[in-house]
Amino acid sequence: MYYAFLFCMLFASLGASGAQPRDIEFGGIPWGLRQTAGPVDPGPNTFSNAPGQVWVDAQGRAHLTLQKRGDVWVASEMMAKRDAGYGTYRFTVSGALNELDPNIVFGFFTWDKSPEAFNREIDIEISRWGDAGGPNGWFTVQPYDVPGNQYSFFLPGADAYTFEMRWEKDAVEYALFCGGNVCERWRYSGTVPEPGRARLRINLWLFRRRVPLGPGPYEVIVSDFSYSK
Repeated sequence: MYYAFLFCMLFASLGASGAQPRDIEFGGIPWGLRQTAGPVDPGPNTFSNAPGQVWVDAQGRAHLTLQKRGDVWVASEMMAKRDAGYGTYRFTVSGALNELDPNIVFGFFTWDKSPEAFNREIDIEISRWGDAGGPNGWFTVQPYDVPGNQYSFFLPGADAYTFEMRWEKDAVEYALFCGGNVCERWRYSGTVPEPGRARLRINLWLFRRRVPLGPGPYEVIVSDFSYSK
């Protein structure tokens, strides 16, 4: 009875509006929104698909939030409903990304549900992973702990950041543009995963479920998403 009561309280804290599957359209692609009844990976975090959690505004920009609902910090994740593939992925994030709380992670990545080839995961992540003085920009081809599979940097101040990821058969090229200028660039030519059934995901979550320093809510706004072969 006690565990049933806890589950009911958690469900109520998420709100009935987030209980049903919900999709959005962003960048010409349909995206499903993650909804969980409790903590799951990554983090672990509880995810909500409520309209006030993740949405696309009249300008076509995607808003992802991390906010406290009742006693639970709730994360956001968008999951593309089309397979990814070789080509160039590009998107822009509004300013203040370099001031993101050190316990928060913003991620743009490919993911295949099949576990082979490390889920075919290649990442752009902004996080200090709990270390307030550490680098907050990360370009990665999984597994991250293999030497040469990850490139880190300090994100400079800017009004907006444009990220580019070019996935080719023999290489993955990353670039960061600040105010139209190239701030960072990295080319990975190690073991590049084939696309398989990998799909794009965008998320905002808490590293190791550590509580952020402020009361929130926290928000990241993504715009101008494009894909070209």
